[in-house]
Amino acid sequence: MKVSLISTVVAAALLSPFTIASTSTDALETSAFSNTQIDRFADSEITIPYLSHHYYLGEDSKATHFWHGEDDGRISFKATGGNDAVVALGSDYIHPDLNAHSQKFEKGIYTIGDNIYQLWGYGLTTPVIINGDDGLIVLDPMESADKMRDAIAVFRAETGIDKEITGIVYSHWHMDHFGGVRGLDNISEDVKIIVHDTFMNNVIANTMGGLGPAIGFRVDYSLGTLIPADEKGRINGGLGPDFLVKELTLITPNTEVEGHWGTLDIEISGVKMHVAHIPSESADEIIVYLPEENILWGAEVVQGESFPNLHTIRGTRYRDPQNWYPGIDVLRGFDADIYLGAHNRPINGAEHVADTLTAYRDAIQFTYDQSIKAINNGSTGEDLIRDIKLPEHLQGHPFLGDFYGSIRHATKQVFTGELGWFDGDPTTLNPVHSSDASTRYVEMVGGKENMMKFAIDAANSGDYQWAAELATHAIRVDFDDMAPRKFKAEMMRELAYMETNNNWRNWYLTAAVELDGTIDRSLKFPMSAPDLFNTYSEGQLVGAMRFNLNAEKTANDHYTLAFNFGGDNQHALEIRRGVAQFHEGFSGDAKATINLSRELFIGILLGQVDFVESVQAGLITVDGDASTVPAFFGALDTPTNEPILVTR
Repeated sequence: MKVSLISTVVAAALLSPFTIASTSTDALETSAFSNTQIDRFADSEITIPYLSHHYYLGEDSKATHFWHGEDDGRISFKATGGNDAVVALGSDYIHPDLNAHSQKFEKGIYTIGDNIYQLWGYGLTTPVIINGDDGLIVLDPMESADKMRDAIAVFRAETGIDKEITGIVYSHWHMDHFGGVRGLDNISEDVKIIVHDTFMNNVIANTMGGLGPAIGFRVDYSLGTLIPADEKGRINGGLGPDFLVKELTLITPNTEVEGHWGTLDIEISGVKMHVAHIPSESADEIIVYLPEENILWGAEVVQGESFPNLHTIRGTRYRDPQNWYPGIDVLRGFDADIYLGAHNRPINGAEHVADTLTAYRDAIQFTYDQSIKAINNGSTGEDLIRDIKLPEHLQGHPFLGDFYGSIRHATKQVFTGELGWFDGDPTTLNPVHSSDASTRYVEMVGGKENMMKFAIDAANSGDYQWAAELATHAIRVDFDDMAPRKFKAEMMRELAYMETNNNWRNWYLTAAVELDGTIDRSLKFPMSAPDLFNTYSEGQLVGAMRFNLNAEKTANDHYTLAFNFGGDNQHALEIRRGVAQFHEGFSGDAKATINLSRELFIGILLGQVDFVESVQAGLITVDGDASTVPAFFGALDTPTNEPILVTR
């Protein structure tokens, strides 16, 4: 890679990845990549091949089947054509392990035994279909209705099975496990849709009813939805071939597994199912065991063919490893002959199932225990991310590659999850604000030009991380100066191309387009999909509005605004000096009451219905002090559509 100066043609460019002849940031710009300058992976070898038989069956097995473990006639795979992951063997922009990982996502249909099918490679999540006596049961209908529509069509064409769908399981609230449900065809009016009893609360809390906007744009960064799928961009989804959502949908569940560690034994279309709550990757995770076949579907308790995301850098509540690995011990207790999951190819053979589950749970406990041991010896999060490595016997396990989760960010989260953000150094209690600190650093080294000289020297030595950190200080003193921003963008790309972890790679690359100003947010993840809103209760919709309250505008206000949807279905928000208290089933006196239908209210929330026009048309009426209504809506802020995560 080269950095050139507009005003100078530098012959030394042939000798170094970076060149500099001036320290003026006004003149500095980054050049395009040179495909012949760097051989990034000259000494790299594939550590986790896309076929795992050397691990499960031995180096000399010569096995070629496309699943893990034995080839004993119980499982078959039919490739149906295509791979939505990027495979560019020999590319200088994709780590060889990441290329091997992409090769795992060739589309096809697994047939397991006589009546179970897995639709592999069609989405981030891979649906399992159980063929019952008079209907089909679908486990996790992936992330987008368009993908599910394609997959179910291929399934019916390949198998000739045209039965209606009588059962659906959403394993947990993450969108890739329910978002494609309306892509299913021929759904029975009496379909059983099974979830844990906290499922809907989790969905709303992570969409419109809490951190939904923040999670949405952080998903864009971690899953790379704003960058192209090519050798310099998004490679795969870590847990699946890709993650692009066009049609996020939801059908309201009607059957629940109740309680913490609760279970449900149910029979649908002649299929006996033991459904169990296993808090793990998600607090509401449920799994399905088929006792008559001795087949276990572990959903995402085992997250897939990658090290578990004990923490997700997109952001989430603390995933306590001490809650996770005991759940895997529950899975081990089934002694299943075949293991299926939401993000992995089948594992065949009780010995191999047991080995994988044991290795996976041991990796989680090891990460936690060794982090705690180090913390007790005075280590900080910065120490943990560098010092704790998996034991050698786990490093090459087919289910523990650094593709989605990573022990690097997992250990750091253990510190934060157990002790909080304070690292013990009191200077971090109230540090100088980052922008102010950068200004002081830049002044201390003699100005922005000198800071960038240090940054480019670091880049010339191959220390792209330090180069990016130094450039960050130059950026903060003048966000409009594009030269340091473009330089840091190139550092982000260099760090990305060496990564195997998709979340890290995607975040680096999305940061790069934010920095250089080429980001396209029209591709953002659709957290506010209308179909989700249609599943929420009126009370949930009203209560979620509190997160948009402008505290400053309402600092001196105290009133109650009610929303009446007919009959006893009335809810209210009490605005009390910067706080909006939700009153479910409100029956008191309100300063104003808005009478409207559920459909109109959803349209208003989505910006599809004009409130004033609806009043004028007689579709909405207001009782009481009508002036309260515009005051209330005027005090609600809309979450940003242009979040800045890096350029700050």
